Parts: sequence; C-alpha cells; structure tokens
Amino acid sequence: MRRILPIFALTLACAATSAPARADVFGPISLASQSATEQADYAHDPVISADGRYVAFDGSYGGVQGVWRRDLDMGTVEPVTVCAAPSDPHPASCDAELPSISADGRYVSFTTTAALDPSVDVNQAPDVYVRDMTRSESDAGAFALASAVNGSEMGLTYEPPGSPPSPFEETSYGSVAGGRSALSADGRQVVFVTTEISNLVGPGTPALQVAVRDLDTLSTQLVSVARDPASGAPAVKQSTGLPQPVAASEGEVLYGAVYSPGQPPHSYATPKPYKLEPPVGASISADGSTVAWMGQDVGLQVPTLAGETLQPRYAEPLWRRIADGPTAPTRRITGGGDAANPACIASGETSALSPPSPSDPCQGPFRVEAPILGSFVEPTVDSIPQLSADGSTVAFLANAPTLAEGGDFGSSLEDRRSDVYVAHMQEGLTRGQALDTLTELAGANQGDLATNAPVIDFAISPDGTQVAFVTQRTIFPLSSPAYVSAPAAVPGMSELFDADLSENTLTRVGGGFEGAPAEHPHQPGSAGVDPYTTGDGALSPSFSADGDTLAFSSTASNLVYGDGNTPAPGSSGAFDGADAFVVQRERFGSQATGQEISSPPPSPSLAPAWRLGVTAQARGDGSVVLYLQTPAPGRLAARAVAPVAVRSGRARRARVRVLARSVASASAVSGPGGSAQMRLVLAPRYRALAAGHGGLTSAVTVVFSVAGHPSLRQSIVVTFQHSIRRVAHARKVASRRALRDKHGSEAGR
Repeated sequence: MRRILPIFALTLACAATSAPARADVFGPISLASQSATEQADYAHDPVISADGRYVAFDGSYGGVQGVWRRDLDMGTVEPVTVCAAPSDPHPASCDAELPSISADGRYVSFTTTAALDPSVDVNQAPDVYVRDMTRSESDAGAFALASAVNGSEMGLTYEPPGSPPSPFEETSYGSVAGGRSALSADGRQVVFVTTEISNLVGPGTPALQVAVRDLDTLSTQLVSVARDPASGAPAVKQSTGLPQPVAASEGEVLYGAVYSPGQPPHSYATPKPYKLEPPVGASISADGSTVAWMGQDVGLQVPTLAGETLQPRYAEPLWRRIADGPTAPTRRITGGGDAANPACIASGETSALSPPSPSDPCQGPFRVEAPILGSFVEPTVDSIPQLSADGSTVAFLANAPTLAEGGDFGSSLEDRRSDVYVAHMQEGLTRGQALDTLTELAGANQGDLATNAPVIDFAISPDGTQVAFVTQRTIFPLSSPAYVSAPAAVPGMSELFDADLSENTLTRVGGGFEGAPAEHPHQPGSAGVDPYTTGDGALSPSFSADGDTLAFSSTASNLVYGDGNTPAPGSSGAFDGADAFVVQRERFGSQATGQEISSPPPSPSLAPAWRLGVTAQARGDGSVVLYLQTPAPGRLAARAVAPVAVRSGRARRARVRVLARSVASASAVSGPGGSAQMRLVLAPRYRALAAGHGGLTSAVTVVFSVAGHPSLRQSIVVTFQHSIRRVAHARKVASRRALRDKHGSEAGR
C-alpha cells in the first residue's frame, strides 16, 4: 500500500508575528575537502559528524592517498590514516576508504588492507579499523581492529578458496564496512560484513555474514543468524552452542546473508578515480540498537509462507534490533510477502494470492518475481539500507514495482530502475501500511534518463524525517512531495535532492551556479546524448544530527567558485576532480506578516487512508471467503443478496417472480493489523442453487464500523458455486441414465 503524504495548504491569518520557521531552502554550497592553503586532489565518500563540525572523506590530499578529516570550524585537514612515509611506524594505508564517523568526530572507521596493529592483524586481507583522533598515529591505542574474534583483540582469519591462495585472493577478500553507516554515535560499536570464509563463529564460517563489534567489551556478535523454523528464534549450532550463520547453495554458487552484486563480491582494491562501485556492508543505528542490510537467503532469515520457497539469490532489505538480545528475530523491512502479519497467520494461507492483491494479508507491498528475484536486483547502486538514529525508520532502494503502481510498464525486474522508499518498523503495522513511496518512474522508456534514471545513492536524517537521494532523473510524477526548487530542465550528471517528509517538500540541493545544471568540462558529444556516466556527479549524502547540514561529494566544477582541481577534458590519471561539499539549510527568523503556513505534523502520520478493501475467493464447497483490509480495528458485517425465483399461490395457478433475497451473512472483528477474513455460507434453503449450472451470483455488501468514525461500505459481486455437490449430482444423474438404458435394453429383448 503506497501512502501519499498530505499536501499542506496556505491559510490566511491575522497573526502579527510568527515563530522561526523550518525551511526547505538551502544556502550556498561550500567546499569541505580543502584547508586554508590547499584543495584535495580528489575526495570521495564524505560523512559528516552529528554535531556538524567534522567531515571525513577518502581520497588524495597533497598527493597522499588515504582517509582524512576536515574540521569545518578551524578549517584544518588532518590525516586519519594515509600512505606511510618511510619513517612512519605503520604500513601504508593507501587503500583505506569508506569512512564512518562518531557523533563528536572523535572516532572514524574505515576499511584497509594495511595491518595498522601488526600484533593482532596477521593477514593481508582487508579489515575494518577505528581511529581515535585524540591520539597520535604513533600511539599504541590509536587504531582499534574491529573485525576481530569475539572476546579477543586478535583479528579474524580468512580462508581464500585457492590452494594455495593467490596473492590476489589474500588481499581482495576479508571484512569490509559500508561508508557513512558503520559506526554508532558514540563510536564504540562497528558493523561490518565478511566477504570471505572466516572464523567469525568458528572455523569455516561462510562468507557474507553481518557482525557487530563492541570495542569496549571486545565482543563480536553475529547479526545475520539463521532462523530456527520450529521456534522462530535465531538458530544455534548444536555442536558448539554458537549462533548459526546463513548460507545456501544455488547450483555451484554459495550465497550468504548479504546481497552482493556478483558471487563472490567485488574484490577489495585501491580506490579508483570516481567510479560508482556498490559497497557490500550494513548499517547500524546511531544508538547502536539496530542493524539493517540488504539480505539474500531471505527464506533462512525471516518467516515465509509454508508454500513459499525463495531461491538463495532472492534479495530484500532485512532488519534486526540487536538491543533486544540474542533471541531477537530478524524482520523483513519490505518485499513481496508479509508472512509475519498476524492476519496472514490467522488466514492459514500457504501462499499469496495470484494475481497479487493489496487486500491479501500475506501479500507484501511489492510485485516481485518470486521465487528467484526479490524487491532488489540492481548491481550498480548503493544497496545498503539506511537507519534513523533509533533504528525505527529505514530508507532503502527497490527496483520492483509496488502493487499500487498497477504494473511495471512491461519491463522485467532486472531491467527496471531503482526508486527510494521509507519503511516504519513500529509494531502493529503491516508492511504495506509501513511504506512511504518517495520516487516513482514516470514512463515506460527505460532509456529516458529524465523519467527512468535510477536513484543511485541516498541517506536518511537521524530523526527519520528527511531523505537525501542522488539521481539523474528530472521528472518526479508523484503529487507529493511538492517541489521547492525545480529540477534541471534536461538530465545531466547526477544531482542531489532532499525530500522532507514532515514538510512534504522536494528540494534540488546540488545544482550549479544560479540554478544551472551541475557540470564539469567534457568532450563535445552528439546532440541529445548525455556526456556523463552513471555515478558522475553527486554521491554519498550525509546528514548532521539536526538535519540542517548535508555533506556530499561531486565531480561538478561549478558548485563553488574557485574549484581548482578539475581535470582538463580528455586527460587521464588518478585524479578526477571530485570534492567533498557541505550545504546548510537556511532558517528564517520571525517577521510580521498577514499570511502564514499552517503547521504540519512533526512526522508523517502512520495511520493508513480511511478506506475499506475487499476481495473474494469462491470455494468448491459452495462458500465464499472474503479478505478485508480495514484502516483500524473495528466491526465488520457482510450480507449477500441474490435474485431468487419465488413461487406464490396455489400449485396450478402459482406465479413465479424473481425477487432479491438475503442468501448469506457473516460478521467479524478486524484486529490491530487491519486485516480480517469472513466466510459466507448460503442459508440452507438456498444451498441447492449453488450446485446448479453457473452457481448463484450475488452482490455482497460489507459494512465496517468503529466508534467516532463514519461507517465504510464496500460492495463486490461473488458467485456461490458448489462444484463438489454438482459433480456428485452429475454422477447420480449419469448412474440413473445408465440404469434406465440397461432396463430398456432388457425389455426390448
């Protein structure tokens, strides 16, 4: 179910003054990847601290590669970990990338193949580290290894598939962390993903598992735990008592718990010039309570219907609140099914209805291509779901169409471009009720960037009310959110947009000077052909805690005056001219006015639209089952009326009239999930009519009522058809006819 956010209207008032207003207007963009004297050669993957003071990024500064931190207040840039000088006690960190940062900017996490603590990091594989910026790089405790064994400071060990392993295998697969979302606000919890067989929960732990490291307690917790089908709780290996990791084979390919575009995942390598390479990773909420990831082997991690068998590569975003302890279940964020819906459980369905129906309590909000393809099949965008500070709100990408769209423009799921959505994980919501649609394709032409360019990167604000996203798309067909600033007239390089759910607005943030398209020098091209590639432009949006400051990267050279690191057209080399930028939301003070904007709610309403949905399914025993979707718990009453032949008068002079008669009725109460079922059974005097040819067609009216709201009424036409009785009757008639024919034959002899 797609929930469209309300459009707020202007109202006239005679107020003399008003309080300072929130505004979806952003000020001038400023350059973050520079000091007072020098600009970075290039900067990628920026992330801003919650207090808005620090921006960490990876790239090259003064010809030295690594991860850097900019102090926006002081204007200084200092290394987090970089290529080592000959006298540096640490090995080179030239391939360090994908930073995350704590709320106060003290801690920065990243991935590197460098053994920054050789006493515990004994492999050549990539590992995840956290740097304490209050300590000198030469201090023994400056770097903490996060991808480490539970209860120990020793790093994980990995088992490359080759025997003996090649140098490429040894340095390409290990543990990695996604940028911007791998670190809790206090900097003490780190989420990472293993990309190779490891000893995470004992030797031979399959690759692509999600884990969280607590740097204070030295605990490493497996998050992507297989589900015990019998109890529904996370499974435990009987031999060791340790959590059971997730893995399943499809042909010769072994799939783990985390989606990876290609098996095995992309190899870890030194960062290249600006290129969109989707990371493998997971997100942890700022409070450390919750973890989200794009899952595979979904059927091994969450409840599914008894008749629903999903292939290992079927992908959907998954969510687990680890703060609830080791028995906390993994939940679907969204997808093609909703087997955990109480109404679905009560229905006894073993598989969702076909074709999919929004009124089916077991149906999720997306039209997937099960059992092979889930809601996400997109190898060229950032697949990691992003969490609000408390983990209750999730932003994610999907390229499957929603049921509300009524189809997918005839394209296969693998060809359809990705859109951005928000899901709310509070208890009591079905997956359909929990979904907010922020973008939607505007046409059937897959090659039209204006209408069908994918959303390639995104972020959610800590309070869950804003989503920043990056796309080349310029046409957004939904009536909500409403534009604050118009998109570019024609597609160019990818630009940054901010969708404010509480204000119900969409703002173009990353345009060039005076609203011009973002661009950089490029070779002349054919008329009407976009000279930029997917990923050229804006990427890596990141919010401060109050949502008023956005950091992002871009290769555009016309966002700020004086941008001096843009390569000349046609030049080649390691530098690409990308920079880290920050932009502030503008706040407007109080002023006397005769007009004001009505106050919007502080957050999007979770209440579904006040409407009643009804679908029906005829059963062979002559009954009809109604599937109902209600906006709230309440009472339901159904009544079936059909035209029935009624005889009146004496036998010889009897008149036959066709009159409307109530032939069946039922009542029920819908539960907190808003779904219910009712079974209509014909009254005894009318049951024989269901066995006749064509059955008994009837109009069913359903009335939903709850105190304090107007009653809802919905009608549907059904057919009561007793196929079992009709078959038995046909057999009886055939038997009688055969017996009569037999007697006739004997009499004629």
